[in-house]
Amino acid sequence: MTIFTITYNEQLMLPYFVAHYRKRFPNCKIVVYDNESTDKTVEIAESLGCKILTYKTDNRLNDLVYLEIKNNCWKNELDWVIIADCDELVDISENDLINEKATIIRFEAYNMVNLRNDLNIEGITHGVRAESYDKAYCFNASKIDEICYGAGCHWCEPKGLVEYSENIYKAYHYKYINIDYMINRHAIFASRLSDENIRRGYGAHYMYGEQQIIEEFQTARKNSIKIR
Repeated sequence: MTIFTITYNEQLMLPYFVAHYRKRFPNCKIVVYDNESTDKTVEIAESLGCKILTYKTDNRLNDLVYLEIKNNCWKNELDWVIIADCDELVDISENDLINEKATIIRFEAYNMVNLRNDLNIEGITHGVRAESYDKAYCFNASKIDEICYGAGCHWCEPKGLVEYSENIYKAYHYKYINIDYMINRHAIFASRLSDENIRRGYGAHYMYGEQQIIEEFQTARKNSIKIR
């Protein structure tokens, strides 16, 4: 199993991401495509035994580069792969895949919501259903020729031996970690949006104002249910 992720300033989430996948796939290789992080992301990735590949976008958030990486990074693999952002944790294990006859795994996703005002990722147990994150995170690279992800990898048009799993596994997107953290992240990502992203509307949610983010977070808390 090889797990691919893309990072930019993920020092908070990365240790939990690595621990989550190493618990489920003890012998997995984790490949981090880092977009020139300015925090301790690379240092943490190195300390946790990840392979790091730096890519440059002129300090711009460029979803076209992001898609190019995710649509091709796995093509030399001969086994199952997981392709997920650093805040996307899928609840599937080595034992689950041993018994899977499908080539692409189906997921039911939730936006995870912190009910406390802290940054304790491990303590987040509640979430709200997020159909747009029912992504094709996990597939058998030896059976799929092209995954053909679309914008944000929220959809795909795979080619090859395509057979979706009967079993549906859970996926957790850690969107609502902390209100202040979310406001700060949105501001940073908004300032980095490439001209192409702006033109295509990719990452438009990063342009939300502070009050809109607060209201969205509070609504998610109100509607959340216990997931984990």
